[in-house]
Amino acid sequence: MIKEILPDLYSWSEYSEEKQLDFNGFLIIGNGESVIIDPPSLGKDGEAELMNLIDSHLSCPIKGILLTNVHHERTSNLLKNRFSVPVWVNARDKEGLETPTDRTFKGGDVLFCGIQAIQLEHQKSPGETAFYIKDQQIMILGDALIGKVPGTVNMLPPDKYQDPAKAKAGLNQLMDYEFEALLVGDGVSILKGAKEVVKNFLTH
Repeated sequence: MIKEILPDLYSWSEYSEEKQLDFNGFLIIGNGESVIIDPPSLGKDGEAELMNLIDSHLSCPIKGILLTNVHHERTSNLLKNRFSVPVWVNARDKEGLETPTDRTFKGGDVLFCGIQAIQLEHQKSPGETAFYIKDQQIMILGDALIGKVPGTVNMLPPDKYQDPAKAKAGLNQLMDYEFEALLVGDGVSILKGAKEVVKNFLTH
């Protein structure tokens, strides 16, 4: 089921038995266009629901599928073919995709719907990227932080990083941005007061 979790921002999830949490994907509509981020599996009913949702916003055509990192390819190629749009990934993560793409971005780029790409250093993959929507004070993360316990954030297990301490320190740049909501690719998103939650995690 696709839910509108914030104005013109929709989400759906696929539960991972292995990780014991939800994998989340997002549809964002704004600035006369729309974009999909890190799409997990939808199932046939979900695909139809997504298509209906996009059809109901014809004035905001879908422009592409954005990946926060190389490991969140998920069902992006299925949806790429369904909607005839390209998949975009950070140039540092381009080589690891199952289905190659020539559409890349880098930190600092402004993408669809006014989304700013923020390059995060020392993370699980070289191209780990945060997506920031300034006007709505929304931060979107892939694997940089997860929401395994509702209302809190955490990092992936230490063995996922070359240097876990550097990975955590690399997230301090998130504090340079004002955000109220934190949408996570894995686990439970935080829709209010998210920056304070992240700050508490980074300082302890």
